[in-house]
Amino acid sequence: MFDVFVIGHVTQDRIKIDGKIVQEMAGGTAIYTAIALKTLGLNVAVLTKTSRPDRSHLLEELKTRGIAVFWIESPETTQFENSYQRDRLDSRQQRVQAIASPFTPQDLGQIQARIFHLGALTNQDMSLEFLQAVFATKALISLDGQGFLRQVINQKVQATDWAEKRGGLAGVDILKVDIQEAQLLSGKTAISPGAIALNQWGVREVLITAGSQGSWVYQSGTLEQIPAFAPTTSVDPTGCGDTYIAGYLYSRLTGEPSHLAARFAAQVATRKLENFGPLREWQTPESIPG
Repeated sequence: MFDVFVIGHVTQDRIKIDGKIVQEMAGGTAIYTAIALKTLGLNVAVLTKTSRPDRSHLLEELKTRGIAVFWIESPETTQFENSYQRDRLDSRQQRVQAIASPFTPQDLGQIQARIFHLGALTNQDMSLEFLQAVFATKALISLDGQGFLRQVINQKVQATDWAEKRGGLAGVDILKVDIQEAQLLSGKTAISPGAIALNQWGVREVLITAGSQGSWVYQSGTLEQIPAFAPTTSVDPTGCGDTYIAGYLYSRLTGEPSHLAARFAAQVATRKLENFGPLREWQTPESIPG
């Protein structure tokens, strides 16, 4: 029985800032969320697919950190290029050179976990049939909406509404989306109506992030705005959303209410922003400001 079972493709990531390649590394929700959860002290497992040649080097850190990896071979490994401007790190352009095989219900096996976290990277990764197989586990379900809204056309990522969102969201307990994703999914331009719409479709806890503008958490009819925490330096925003949900899930599992879990998540995401790659170190503060 794992605390959190993360499902998503581990990617070969290339990060560019101001047009220059600054880092090449393993990436994707399966990397950023799982390593952050492990750093925070949880028992974590990952289900992922890569090509056989990429298996060793892309999954090495997960295994080194004691994260259980359930690997399935794919003809290709998902490859992302994330481009930023130094003065606009909240915004990025993406290219996708390859996409790994989609997940199927048979891939789940007999895994048991308190929470399943679904981190699709494109709208080809997880079908409604697969989601329903995950829902049938009766575990708590956490879902990052970003991948379900990403359509890849000629290697370019285009934001596209999720055709099966009503069925897909019906079994989700915790949803994390950024502000643009919330608008696209809900059809609402304002935060509150958007969160209410997503909640009415079945999501119990709605998290909406907006980078340096902070975040919002909606649960049981209450919407609370959570401030962002100022970083000492802004180095690498890739994976900040994945780290945010890791902090939130950790905090909820330890019994914190949603608004305090969201504050903790915001602080953890800021610590990740200050370094390249996943959250690899964490020292719990005596208190969380704000």
